Amino acid sequence: MGCRCMWIKWVTIHESYGLPRIAQECRRYLEMKGIRVRLLSKQTKKAGYVYTLQVPLAQQEQAKVLLRDFKNTLK
Repeated sequence: MGCRCMWIKWVTIHESYGLPRIAQECRRYLEMKGIRVRLLSKQTKKAGYVYTLQVPLAQQEQAKVLLRDFKNTLK
């Protein structure tokens, strides 16, 4: 039996600095809309932490549209 798993190419669609609240809200929203999401964090010397929201390349365009709509509701 061969492996049927495919490698997923992840792309970044959002980065935020400081507290993870916005990145987590965006992640939850996209997941509710059926988008696979991963949230990465790393510590930086200047900004404290940077939070990177990534989605599979195949869902990038749909995720960008949904994320833009979500951000517009926050204004």
